[in-house]
Amino acid sequence: MRKQWLCMIGACCVLALSSCSSMYIPSMVNAPLLAEQGDLQGELSLTTNAVQFGFDYAITDHLAAMAETNISYGNFTNAYDIYTSKDEDSTLLDLTNWGKFNNRHIELGVGYFNMFNNNHFKMEAFGGLGFCHADDENDYHTDVLEKYDSKYTMIFGQLNTGFSSKFCDFGLAFRVAPTFHNFHWETHSATDPTQDTYGKATFSMLHLEPLIFLRAGYDHFKVSAKVGLSFPIESNALQDLNDQVPNSMYTKSTLVHMSIGATLFFNTKQK
Repeated sequence: MRKQWLCMIGACCVLALSSCSSMYIPSMVNAPLLAEQGDLQGELSLTTNAVQFGFDYAITDHLAAMAETNISYGNFTNAYDIYTSKDEDSTLLDLTNWGKFNNRHIELGVGYFNMFNNNHFKMEAFGGLGFCHADDENDYHTDVLEKYDSKYTMIFGQLNTGFSSKFCDFGLAFRVAPTFHNFHWETHSATDPTQDTYGKATFSMLHLEPLIFLRAGYDHFKVSAKVGLSFPIESNALQDLNDQVPNSMYTKSTLVHMSIGATLFFNTKQK
């Protein structure tokens, strides 16, 4: 049984890293579990995909606002550049950066929290918009340079539920998020410019994103950990596009994502 659990954990880690090669990098779903007016929460975390910062504020006893951003750049936070080396003697941890990658994502939302009016068991619903721009260049040490650029808008709705106390918060979150993409790619040959290719397309995807979370500490400070999935449902336009793009991994989504970070919590109304 122990070996089975270790194999399962190892498989999840491999999937989390190897699935980062995409232009859609989801944020870790924000699940603040707010309690009352004036609650202010901020979370800084390092994920398998990005550096992420989230912010939540309870405007009234049930109405809240949230904002979140994540940034990936090159070798620092994205596994894409770890796997670019094609040399036979390269290793899994070869951090040679043969191209450049960056991804900037921001989302804003509003929600209704503490539906149960309970001090410990919480449920909340949020909805909002997200915006992203991702681009990359690859040469693979060959005479062909590939360039990719993707911009998308996201609409999301999510439900969070769990247990909250001074010592820990834990629970489940589930997000549904359609995304609408403007995607562009091009290839350039250093030896034969007639082989250059260009293309652009628009397509949509639907992402189903469940997540479990845990925050442990005391009162105003907690260490946070999250594990989430992102299941993409591809449109017909995207399925057709995959046959045209030189490297179709750029139209894919990450599958498994994890994070660890720190959370600060205050109530601005308390004296």
